[in-house]
Amino acid sequence: MRSASSALQRALGEAAALLATSAPSTLPPACLLSISEPVCPAACKSISFQVSICPPCLAVLPVDPPATCPCPPVRSSVSSPAHLPLCSPVCLSICWHICPPASPLPLSHRAMAWGRGATISLVLLGLALALAIIVPAVVLSRHRARCGPKAFAHAAVAADSKVCSDIGRAILQQQGSPVDATIAALVCTGVVNPQSMGLGGGVVFTIYNATTGKVEVINARETVPAGGDPDLLSGCEQALPLGTGSQWIGVPGELRGYAEAHRRHGRLPWVQLFQPTIALLRGGYRVPPVLSHFLHSDFLRPSLNASSLRQLFFNGTEPLQPHDPFPWPALAATLEVVAAEGAEAFYTGRLGRMLVEDVAKQGGQLTMQDLAAFQPEVVDALQVPLGDFTLYSPPPPAGGAILGFILNVLRGFNLSAELLARPEGIVSMYHHIVETLKFAGGQRWRLWDPRSHPEVQNASQALLGEELAHLIRQQMDDRGDHQLSHYGLAGAGDHCMGTSHVSVLAEDGSAVSATSTINTPFGAMVYSPRTGVLLNNELLDLCWRRPPGSGEPPAPVPGERPPSSMVPSILINAARGSKLVIGGAGGELIISAVVQAVVNKLWLGFDLGAAIAAPILHVNSQGRVEYEPSFSQVRPRAGPRPSCPPGAVPCPRPRCCSKPPGEGPSFRPGRLCLCRAELSPCTRREQGMGDADSGLWPGRLAQVDQERVFRAAASHTLHDGDLLPCVAWDSFSGVALVLWASVVILGILSRGAGAWVGISFSKHLCDSPTKSPW
Repeated sequence: MRSASSALQRALGEAAALLATSAPSTLPPACLLSISEPVCPAACKSISFQVSICPPCLAVLPVDPPATCPCPPVRSSVSSPAHLPLCSPVCLSICWHICPPASPLPLSHRAMAWGRGATISLVLLGLALALAIIVPAVVLSRHRARCGPKAFAHAAVAADSKVCSDIGRAILQQQGSPVDATIAALVCTGVVNPQSMGLGGGVVFTIYNATTGKVEVINARETVPAGGDPDLLSGCEQALPLGTGSQWIGVPGELRGYAEAHRRHGRLPWVQLFQPTIALLRGGYRVPPVLSHFLHSDFLRPSLNASSLRQLFFNGTEPLQPHDPFPWPALAATLEVVAAEGAEAFYTGRLGRMLVEDVAKQGGQLTMQDLAAFQPEVVDALQVPLGDFTLYSPPPPAGGAILGFILNVLRGFNLSAELLARPEGIVSMYHHIVETLKFAGGQRWRLWDPRSHPEVQNASQALLGEELAHLIRQQMDDRGDHQLSHYGLAGAGDHCMGTSHVSVLAEDGSAVSATSTINTPFGAMVYSPRTGVLLNNELLDLCWRRPPGSGEPPAPVPGERPPSSMVPSILINAARGSKLVIGGAGGELIISAVVQAVVNKLWLGFDLGAAIAAPILHVNSQGRVEYEPSFSQVRPRAGPRPSCPPGAVPCPRPRCCSKPPGEGPSFRPGRLCLCRAELSPCTRREQGMGDADSGLWPGRLAQVDQERVFRAAASHTLHDGDLLPCVAWDSFSGVALVLWASVVILGILSRGAGAWVGISFSKHLCDSPTKSPW
């Protein structure tokens, strides 16, 4: 860096000396245009990238350029001669060396452009320095805009955290398979976000093999222990929403899921997938900010303080602070044993025995027989045609059938970007999304584990059929106030927290979408101090499968997997070879978030970043529509208010109300408003709900409680159509900037040849395919 900087200083000095002492007898031809001029000749434009430094600086000759100059015939005049002493030397010095002069210059013009030699030399030096600094900076900003927030040429890994994404990427760079990268990223996430997932939970993989063209699902979700309480579900009402306690622990399936996926699709040695996370734990690990946020949550803190997790996450009576030292030697030792001995050390060996003993001391029913009997299930993925794409998603008890049902219904409404141009189009689109989510919620209770309930196979196939989708569309009207029975909603509880997801897209086109969870934050809040493992509370999900109008859910069956909202999915366009790898976190919000990300990307024309960043709607089991705080910002551009179609209810002018919308005479709850040009807020202060919106479905919208939702993340999404052929400017950018400026300045002095080298280097990053491996 120091030598490059010295070279730049020498180049600037030589440029200043040469241009200050030069008095050429001819002036450059008429191609000497402003750096910011839209019709700037190709040569000048390439150097300047149209950076606006001296806007008034125009050409000084109102004549056609000679044939020898590669500039186009452009006629211009001096718009502001007062600016020429500042601007023209830069314009002239750049273009003169690229377009050599071919005709003499009248003395008056020569004096105007090149007079005041001593002053010009100082001004030139300052402007040269400005060019060397400003031009690269502006070029970089343009690169970022053109290339997107992050672009990858060959492969990508998206996890909950940068450190875990980096670990997955490193595995790919070591020639690991996408399954290898996924396992390594998941092991890391269990350390970085232990509130969401870990070795004490379960995982579902959806795996696409580009060589065979096949998609399979590995379901390693937890199961009901053989010695579980048959009356467990009578305690659902008291346990919700967190479900703490050892009675809710399911048999962990995480590690056997990893082992099966690695056996079928792994490439690197098993031990290599654990080494990065072991090094992370042994290297002075500190509390991540997200974990600290959960630890300090008023909603979670009392339960944490009363649980066995206190010894891990509390310093005395206070939760650990962000970046506090976080020694976790028990988990590090467990990972070392698993890396060396395989997953069987957990299921049939000493790790399993220690885990079972620790759980038993806290009242749990988990046994070594339960661990030894656990086996992941390998099944075909559900297939749902969605126009050009086919959705591949896990079958029951995972949520793929519900996801496919929703997208299949919405496909019939011909959603497109054109709807976003009209206020009534936006209202209609979101109305259809909300109503479809309500009908989907009414089907969730049907999707139990087909191994324990064979009738579920027929139910899931019916959900994906066009006949049911057509029937659901026919039952929709412009109302939003139907009874729960209209949709089949059971009115059971919800949880909108927990879970983690990893998406991996490999260089050969293979892909993995994997979702892992211990269920609600910190699972059962039961800790095994000898293994460092947090246990799940997955049996709580059995409470959600209550049929409408019934009492308790059916009794759990030993070995049964609870129903789940996890939908690790891959969408493939066979004609284009394009893939969308997607999944989410956030409990019951997962399906809502994934649906809207897919709709945004596939049908509304959003780029990938916008598709996953857009705020979402969600319908809970009581039929209430919830939305993220920023949802009110999603609105059409200002324009004339459309006229009301026949039968539509005029939207009332919103007011700041002291009671929920729908209770006052000016609101008409349950009717679709088609007359609003934009969405308007109505604040519900006393309920602490923030901004609720009365412009779409009066009385039905409520902001999601921030204590319950930490973002439903359909954010770990990859689309190979967005893997642009460019690389990001990162750690090498400082050296690159200095070298770039040096080459350009030296190139100017040598009639432009070197300048073209510098420009070609810069433009190559976004304008042509890169050889960068990642």
